[in-house]
Amino acid sequence: MASATKVVKKVLDALENVVMAAAVLALGVIVLTVVWQVLSRYVTNQSTAWAPELAQTAFVWAALLAIPLGTRSGRHMLVDVWRGRSETVQKVMFTLASVAVMLICLMLVVYGIEMLHTSSQRKLPSLGISSGWQMAAVPIGFGLSFIFQLEVLVRRFIAPASVDVDSAEQTL
Repeated sequence: MASATKVVKKVLDALENVVMAAAVLALGVIVLTVVWQVLSRYVTNQSTAWAPELAQTAFVWAALLAIPLGTRSGRHMLVDVWRGRSETVQKVMFTLASVAVMLICLMLVVYGIEMLHTSSQRKLPSLGISSGWQMAAVPIGFGLSFIFQLEVLVRRFIAPASVDVDSAEQTL
């Protein structure tokens, strides 16, 4: 069991690193595209038509990849009204909240996949690519969020008592 847990942790750590790299890349694309747009507008007095669409697409991806990263690290918004209650009450409320988050993530994955068909039939006019590239961020981002929320839920129950389960630094 312990070796399986270590394998799962390594896989999820690797997945987190890939997601982090993709989010950082998207952020870099935003910065470079906006800088290019500003320079081209004020230096040459001509804007590029593709820059806003590329920045928008990169923004969508950066935002929807940041959500699972926040979910896994525990840095998302948290209302801690149950602190100080019994451990049982805390675990029940944490489980209910986690299940609610996972259900919402699943709904967004399903909705995102349904919308992929419609959005893939449209093109981003300046880039000439399918707008499905933007919409794909929804099922991917929330699918990853589901996986990481499930991990957080499991980790909450298998973490040794000496580990602060509310800490973002906890490990599987």
